[in-house]
Amino acid sequence: MQSVNFRYLFPNYGGVTRLFIDYVYNFKNVQRFYNYNFNDLDNLNSLIESVLKNYKNREKVVEILKRQNFYYENFSAREKLELLSRDNTLAVVTGQQVGLMSGPLYTIYKIITAIKLSDFLSEKFKDFNFVPVFYLESEDHDFFEANHVKVFNSSNELVKIEFNPEDTPRENYGPVGEIKFNDRFESVLRKFEEELQDSEFKNDVISFVRSTYKEGFNFAESFAKFVGGLFKNHGLVFLNPNDAELKRFLVPIFEREIDEHPKLSNLIVDVSAELEERYHAQVKPRAMNLFLFYRGGRYPIEPAEEKGMFRLKGARFKFSKGELKHILETNPQALSPNVILRPICQDTLLPTIFYVAGPSEIAYFAQLKPAYIYFGLPMPVIFPRISATLIEPKVRKILEKYKVEFEELFSDFSSVAKKISTMDSDIDIDGFFKVMRSRFESLLGEVKDFVLGIEPSLGGAVDNSASKILYHINNIYEKTVNANQKRNEIILKQIEKLKINLFPENEIQERVLNVIYFLNKYGFGLIDKLFDDLEVFEFNHQIIYL
Repeated sequence: MQSVNFRYLFPNYGGVTRLFIDYVYNFKNVQRFYNYNFNDLDNLNSLIESVLKNYKNREKVVEILKRQNFYYENFSAREKLELLSRDNTLAVVTGQQVGLMSGPLYTIYKIITAIKLSDFLSEKFKDFNFVPVFYLESEDHDFFEANHVKVFNSSNELVKIEFNPEDTPRENYGPVGEIKFNDRFESVLRKFEEELQDSEFKNDVISFVRSTYKEGFNFAESFAKFVGGLFKNHGLVFLNPNDAELKRFLVPIFEREIDEHPKLSNLIVDVSAELEERYHAQVKPRAMNLFLFYRGGRYPIEPAEEKGMFRLKGARFKFSKGELKHILETNPQALSPNVILRPICQDTLLPTIFYVAGPSEIAYFAQLKPAYIYFGLPMPVIFPRISATLIEPKVRKILEKYKVEFEELFSDFSSVAKKISTMDSDIDIDGFFKVMRSRFESLLGEVKDFVLGIEPSLGGAVDNSASKILYHINNIYEKTVNANQKRNEIILKQIEKLKINLFPENEIQERVLNVIYFLNKYGFGLIDKLFDDLEVFEFNHQIIYL
């Protein structure tokens, strides 16, 4: 298995930051910002004990998770849910917004990481159970990040296929997970059928999409059914936090934030200032780290000018602290955590021992250690997700033909393109044929002199033959020039094919392409291949040949 050091991706690709580079390769430089070194798995017992000791409401949460997962027809999670009900079971958690058909490829890599890590831990720590859980970020309100997929069509063009529930898009759709697919979604499915290239797997793929994305389903439900179907052999458990019963367990967190704000935010600001001395602060805390669902939207709550009053940013709505507390008591589902509080809510609902994170998440977890201390929760181990590029046979052929190294490919694609295009630039067609013409003209001159010495009347015949010979040489020259131009066009097309397949939209493949493109070409067996080929403890960008 080949891989590329993340340093070759920095700073151009994959959200790779200086902090992430140190996290992966020089953890001692950042260890003060985290609770545990993800590379040290031999001394987890104290953290395991702390997580199990602090975890509450196991029985009730598992019952809710059974209800959710069975509603999503995720029956393969039954065994893992039974394990989760036991007092010696911990969760290996990952999460993502509920993007259309799972969103970019890195969501798939997150899930594979969580499942494989759970299996490894179960083997290593025989006295405990480890269950992979996907935390559906269904309350996120950035609809336009979740409403589309990008795939290559039969012409190898990158196309964006998106769903819009209305003719005129709204600025704030509220929690994306609750948005339902209406009759407009049929046109999205037809677009898929038109754009996906024909293959032996196309009918099965389209049928699978149609069975998981139906009119009347919402984004969270369809996401869970789609991903659950892909990973039906692995017992992945889903948790949807936008649930009235689950929100009851989060009331103490929300109440403390309401009563004590901006205390938590000030703690985050302090650690952010320390981070920025060397790195960067990924997220900015608000005075209050809560949203309110209001009139179909999701709006940040912020203090108003009047003492003891609050307002919604982006909506004309003010209310008192007493009114906010009344909402919390009577309808806690109307409140929603922001990026600062979401991990705290997640690890209150689950006995989280590991959280599988991408580069940007690892960066913002560096700001959250004070939040875990503030709420008296053990901070989980933050484990880097698998990162990978899939190399198709047509791309591999080009790479091998031009002897391209992956390090140079990721660090400076423009230099690779130049290398390929100038590989045979020493061929001088004009110079070669100029020399050849001169030689032929000289030889033909000698022939004419020789013939004239024998019979002067043959001079015209020699000139006529010489003209024909030079004509044919010029004809060969023109054909050679045209052939070379076509060859260069092929090289340019190969360079373009490389770039669009490996760096669509000038980003690495995993952050743009949807898994549907690859399933359509290689079948559902692709998931098993990825499980077999991807290494969970390979902390570099992995290269997988298809």
